[in-house]
Amino acid sequence: MFTNFDVKNTKYDTDTIQRLSDYNDYRNLYEGDFNRAFNSTVLKIRKRYPLDNTTAQSLISINLFWALTDFFKGFLTNQGITVNVDDKLQNVWDEIAKDNNFISVLKEVYIDNSRFGNGLFKVALENGKAKIFSVCPDCWIPVFNQGNLNDLLGHILIYPLEIIENGVKKQFKKVEKHYRGYVENEIWTSNNGEFGRLLTAEEMKQFNVSEVDDFSEYWEDFLVFPTKNTTESDSYFGESDYKRCKSVVEEIMLTVSQNSKIINRHANPKLSGSEQNLEMNPLTNERVFPDTDFLKVGTDGVKPEYITADLQADAIQKHIDMLMNFFYILTKTPPQAYGLDIAGNMSGESLRKIFIAALSKVDDIKQVSFTSTIQKVVQCAMALNSTSVESVNIAWGEPIPADYSEMVDTENSRVSAGTQSKLTTIMTLDNVSEEDAMAELERIELEKSEKMSLKDALQQMKKDDGTESKSESLSESQTPSGKDFDEGTGEQLEQKI
Repeated sequence: MFTNFDVKNTKYDTDTIQRLSDYNDYRNLYEGDFNRAFNSTVLKIRKRYPLDNTTAQSLISINLFWALTDFFKGFLTNQGITVNVDDKLQNVWDEIAKDNNFISVLKEVYIDNSRFGNGLFKVALENGKAKIFSVCPDCWIPVFNQGNLNDLLGHILIYPLEIIENGVKKQFKKVEKHYRGYVENEIWTSNNGEFGRLLTAEEMKQFNVSEVDDFSEYWEDFLVFPTKNTTESDSYFGESDYKRCKSVVEEIMLTVSQNSKIINRHANPKLSGSEQNLEMNPLTNERVFPDTDFLKVGTDGVKPEYITADLQADAIQKHIDMLMNFFYILTKTPPQAYGLDIAGNMSGESLRKIFIAALSKVDDIKQVSFTSTIQKVVQCAMALNSTSVESVNIAWGEPIPADYSEMVDTENSRVSAGTQSKLTTIMTLDNVSEEDAMAELERIELEKSEKMSLKDALQQMKKDDGTESKSESLSESQTPSGKDFDEGTGEQLEQKI
């Protein structure tokens, strides 16, 4: 744990060394570099199964780590996020968010938060405009006052720099010491990762870096905003999503790889039998078989047969399924999170029940740090833009969108039961204001009244048609007497008959 801003203490601080080493392992897992992440296991496999003696890979790469992070990244951010500030300054924030592609920065920070357990937002002022970045936490060292986790003195960010002079590559380290209201910048020479000499202010000019960036007139706090996964009270840093499932994924890969080797080995089975089954080579007078996998078994008369393996496929499948269930439990993801076991059209309520553990984890991530951290990031960016805001409200999109057909059925059932008005139903389903909903309700009632009027008119017309028929029948009954009978009327009567 760092208690001062002396960067040369990094090689002595065991906690920082261990944390950065873990970050390196987690990066290898995310990127699928399992030869490094599971180095000792891979060496043991290759020792037993040399690559030149088998057609199967020594360790089949199944990157469930990337799939896990990608799932929760989409689950958290794909439905968007709405940031509302003071009404008169909303357009200003919208412009800042657009210029910085804020949703993309949010996704980058979450990826770091998932794989490392921590993510970092950083805000800066460049050319009079507020800039929002994501910073990888492998260059981040928080500084605490006398080791108190609740008393943060500031942050140290260390970046590697390289320049080429006269064809020679020179390495440096840029150090940012973040205090409340200002940042101190340092450039150090570096040799194999070690700190060398601190450059003077004159020498730092070639890097276009000033000694001190004072922004206290705009913002009196830090410019670095860390996020973290759920953590305990005795730890400042979050925990990687990979930590608890690493051994399970390794076992899954080992099981699949081992069975892959067995299947590959027995895809071309060996033949056994007596020597009499071999062919005589007339040049050497030796019995040979074209396949070198032939094994000599028994004496004359033994029937040759292929040697095959009893793979016990059911037992293998059960073992892999059990390991996958452990993975789902530890990561709080169901098979459906990866597109598996999806049967038919599931309702929104069914999906929520299936994803209840994943939804709980997403809520934890929002509540633990993301919501409050984003609020501070927005406040800082607006302050550096000379447009300070008093309130910042964060509205996350629903991870599982509402099932509209279910909403309609629910709202209609409430209206039918008399527990809710039509006006409220329109406001809920269409997500509109009371004024707009009232206008829509009036249009509905108008259309309904017009339809009723049209219906009444049609009924009246039918009624009138019935009266005319009766009068015509009556006149027809009088025609035999010869009164009021003419040729035209007779023809019409014949047509009706």
